[in-house]
Amino acid sequence: MKVFNIYTIYGVEPFLIELKRDEIIRDLKKKEYFLREIFFSNDSAFRLENLFTENENSLFSEKKIIDLRLNSSLTKDDSESFIDFCRNLNKDKSLIVSINNIERVTTKKWFKELSNVSEVTEIKKIYPNQFRNWLIQQSKKSSLDLDIETLNLVVEKTQGNFLAAIQEIKFLKALNSSEKTSISENSDFEIFNLSDSILNDDVEMSLKIFRNLQNKKTAEPIILWFLFREMERLILTKENPDSYFPGPRSYLDSLKRKSSKLELSFIINLKRELAKLDRDFKMGRSDFWNTSEKILIKLCNPRFFSRKPA
Repeated sequence: MKVFNIYTIYGVEPFLIELKRDEIIRDLKKKEYFLREIFFSNDSAFRLENLFTENENSLFSEKKIIDLRLNSSLTKDDSESFIDFCRNLNKDKSLIVSINNIERVTTKKWFKELSNVSEVTEIKKIYPNQFRNWLIQQSKKSSLDLDIETLNLVVEKTQGNFLAAIQEIKFLKALNSSEKTSISENSDFEIFNLSDSILNDDVEMSLKIFRNLQNKKTAEPIILWFLFREMERLILTKENPDSYFPGPRSYLDSLKRKSSKLELSFIINLKRELAKLDRDFKMGRSDFWNTSEKILIKLCNPRFFSRKPA
């Protein structure tokens, strides 16, 4: 099996290309490639000649990653020089070529020649019906074994957004170090009953669920995530009543009804209070449960449901 020090990644989804590039970089760092220089082809100051100087020999050269990001096809003259550079790339250099959304790139002569001297990865489009399996693969790469309830929750929450999905995986990784990662283990899913009680103005039930979660030592980041999610959905529904979120029809109806009762500025200000709690909590400067309970009451208490909340 031939070993290359050039890696070519191409596709139409920039974030997925970025994920693959980061994976290659992590592997190269394990081989002591600690230096990296990035070249953007869409930068007005970019010149291929600047890239070519990386191939100059040095008595004290260190292992280095050359990170080239192409957003447009190479001209004939540039392509000949570039392929020659690749064929003669120094052993202490590794080149990563990320090609984003260049039309019919595989038919280009320079791409075919580059493929002959590099390890090529095609980043294929992930369709909605493939998102779940993609999420499972990404969680396994992070050494996470998600149970079915947690997996369903992440799929619902991220709604096909790759960046959001990766952020959730990182969050769960930091939250739970056990072999089987499960949100249900932390909250028994009572937290999701809060949606109904909050949206239906049931302060008593909301506080009962909230305090039970506190007694069970539910992780604070889960509470923060939940409250942020509900406020964000209220804002989006306020701005566009036709906004859709996964869930039963009753939930969507309650979301519309509650958002119509609240001033947009009130929800935004409450979200800012939550953001402040998040910052203070991370710095150890707040009574998390006391402060978050007050925010919950503001969100839930009927006296705030007028057009101009008190």
